[in-house]
Amino acid sequence: MTTFFPGRWCLCAAILLVPNLCAAQAAEAATDKSLDGYLGVGLISFPDYAGSAHTQTWLIPIANIEYRQVAYIYLDRVGVRLWKNDASTIALGVAGEQRFGFQLNDAPGLDGATDRRDAFEGGPVIEWELPQLSLSLGYFADMSNVSGGRSVRLSVYRELLGNNTWDLGAHLDFDYSNSRIVQYYFGVQPGTATTVFPYYQPGASLNSALGLTGAYKLNRHHAILFGSELSFLGHEAAQSPIVQRRIGLTGYIGFGLVY
Repeated sequence: MTTFFPGRWCLCAAILLVPNLCAAQAAEAATDKSLDGYLGVGLISFPDYAGSAHTQTWLIPIANIEYRQVAYIYLDRVGVRLWKNDASTIALGVAGEQRFGFQLNDAPGLDGATDRRDAFEGGPVIEWELPQLSLSLGYFADMSNVSGGRSVRLSVYRELLGNNTWDLGAHLDFDYSNSRIVQYYFGVQPGTATTVFPYYQPGASLNSALGLTGAYKLNRHHAILFGSELSFLGHEAAQSPIVQRRIGLTGYIGFGLVY
């Protein structure tokens, strides 16, 4: 898991907007079904950067919501469905996600490294709804021209529990990043190499993540939102001298409205 909206400035703005949005729409939640899902605010704890052994905690908006089954925010992904078949089992659209970098002050020991900027990646996505699984396959490009790389992202989701009280699901994600992305975020160039951070030029890497997301419904309109994710860096990324820990843990908990 990275974060829940594209861009740190968007995160800050959304934190200010969520309470007003919730207040304005709370009265309509019982009858307006153009929205479906959850929208709230909470705390998230996550590694300082991919591969860091240190964590930080933010107050963030939490969104897992759809608008008329067309536009959606699924935690760290924003997307729009442009076409779907009559049975609504296959959909084509576009989506985007944030890929976070780091700054030298993000964690101890990075003094010999260089800053790696955040990037917004997006592209076409195809979705399949199977009897027990939901699949999503996307081909993403760096839209912010940071790394100039490409990635293929596959996500598999299964609902584990869904009733009037609980909404719980598990997801398995794969992110195949090409060498440009991995070199930008995990490589060490000759001009910046030191004894602590020796020269390193990795190739493509297959990263993965396993997580749970859910909600405990206090009543028809309010819920406790929660989730956790274990992320695993692929071999090429994990061998970087910048990486302190191959496995990262992210968790969040918050309060939100039910739509």
